[in-house]
Parts: sequence; C-alpha cells; structure tokens
Amino acid sequence: MGIKPIPLFMLSAWIKAAAKCGFNVQPLFKEAGIKIDLIRLEDARVSPLQLISLLEQCVAMSPPDKHFPLVLGDTFAFESLPEFETLLTTSPTLREALRVADLARRMVLPWLTLEVKEEGDLAKVIVGFDVPIPNLVGYGLPLSLVSQAILACIRKFGRTLQGSEQGFVGVTMQGPPPPNAAQFEPFFGVPVTFNATQDALVFERRILDQPLEGAFPALHEQAHFLAEQRLGKEARRQGVAAEIEEFITRDPSLLALGVEDMADRLNLHPRTLQRRLKDEGDSYLHVQARMRHRLACQWLRQGDVSIDDISARLGFSDRRAFTAAFKRWEGATPSAWREQQG
Repeated sequence: MGIKPIPLFMLSAWIKAAAKCGFNVQPLFKEAGIKIDLIRLEDARVSPLQLISLLEQCVAMSPPDKHFPLVLGDTFAFESLPEFETLLTTSPTLREALRVADLARRMVLPWLTLEVKEEGDLAKVIVGFDVPIPNLVGYGLPLSLVSQAILACIRKFGRTLQGSEQGFVGVTMQGPPPPNAAQFEPFFGVPVTFNATQDALVFERRILDQPLEGAFPALHEQAHFLAEQRLGKEARRQGVAAEIEEFITRDPSLLALGVEDMADRLNLHPRTLQRRLKDEGDSYLHVQARMRHRLACQWLRQGDVSIDDISARLGFSDRRAFTAAFKRWEGATPSAWREQQG
C-alpha cells in the first residue's frame, strides 16, 4: 500500500517563500499537476513525490544567497490550522510545545517523525521518516531538503516561544555539506555539523522545562480538543484505514482489538468495516501489521524501551515471534536494527 496524499496546508508558506526567493511558484504547482481551490483547500491533496520534487525545483529556482528549504521553514505559519497555532503559542514549556509539533506533524506531514532524545545535559529533536518513506529513495529524491525545512521551522518557533537564543547548541545534518553550506550557520545561529548520523537540532536539556511566558492553560486545553478533532476529521477524510491508524497512533493498546471491537469504536458494523477496507485495497490484518511495524521502529529508535517490552506491547506471544516478524519487515533483528540507527 502506497503513501497517501496529504493536505496542502503549507500553501501560503510556499507562495511567500518563493516570493522571498524571487520567483513565482504557481507555474511549478501547475507543472506538478497540483490543483488548488482555496474554497476547498482541505480537499487539495499532494503526494510525497510531488511535494519533494516541487521542493527540489524551488531550490533550483532560488538565487545562490537563499536556500529555499530554510526560507520555507522560516516562513511557515499555521494560517490554515488556527487551533494548532493557539496550541503551540499557549504551551507552558518547550517540552509541551514539541508534543504539539508532533501533533501538527501528523496533520501536515504524517510520513515524517519527530523524536526528542535526552542525553546528559543535552537534548535533541531528531527529524526522521516513517516506515514507508524509504520507497522514495528509489526515485533519487533529496529527503534532506525536507529535513532542512523542518529543522528551520522548529528553530523559528523555538526562538519565538522563548523570546531568545538561549540554550540552543547546534544542528547536525546527514550527508556532506551542500554547495551553499555557508548559509546554514548564519541562519541557525549555532554551529552546523554535516556527515552526522542524524538530522537534529541540539540544545541544553534544561530549557525543555523552563516556563514560557505565553502559557495559557484554559486556551491550551480548548485548542488541544479542537486539534484532536481536526486530526480525527482528516483521518476519516483519508479513509477508514487511516482512521484506524490514527486511533492506534494515539493509543497503541488498541492494537489488541479484534475487528469487531474496532468496528464498534468506529460506529460501524464489522462487515461494513471489512468492506470499506477491501474497497481501499486493504484489510484489518494488514493495518494491524503495518502499525506493529511502524510502532516497533518508533520504539526501537527511542532506545529507552527494551525489546522484550516492545514485543509485549505489540501483542507478540514472545520475543522470538517478534524477532521473526521484524526480520521479515526490515531484514535484520530488532537489536541489530536498533544499533544501525545509532
């Protein structure tokens, strides 16, 4: 099953970023076959292939002194998602703001992953890609451009929420320095290391829990409710398989539900659920397997959950059964795969 198209909630950011770089993005959208109707913007869809190809073209159109992914990340705002804007700006701490960023990621770029890792006095936000995304590598598409835009966006919101540069330490990027690598350090305001094992923003761990001036608990709670509603609506719009995946993402214990219980949660008859999944070229067993694979990779990357615990959480009878399944998915044992992830 391929990666589903996503809503183009970043439309205004693309237009503004292109203007800052001295070109009009409209012909590129037309050439990519992306149709935009502002009245029904939520219905506009773009595939990951279209999105990354468009990003590559925008880089080529930009002048030497402007790197488009950095401009795009710095320009992004939640204009079409006001509940997420409110949720972010009313966060009590950066830790909570990063949880909000992960919620927003599920809405804007669901095939992306954001992970917060704490090590000693430092912490980092690691940008990665979900299980199916390596399929895009076969097209020769530069996934690093996406990471650069996301790190630029996180850096922007971090500055805004804190009101200062305090606590930011550095940026690490996978791969060799690009031709315009000299632009990165002035933009981020911290040292940038290339040929690293991860695309990450590094900062002092202590700032994660420092109180933010914009904290507004009542508004934050209301915005969280509306954001969850929006996520549920988008999952339903994408189909019943996506809706099940959204349920399990929020509460992994739901992996244990049989098709009858899941149908009950969706207010559907079990036969109706199975028919809809079949119409989408899917099945309940396939959705469960896909989510086990996705969660296994997520928890193995985090490094703080034992393999035995992951096996139990995913509902395998024992570690051997989990290892056999994981080898089918990734061609390596869970422990070997975890080591490869650094």
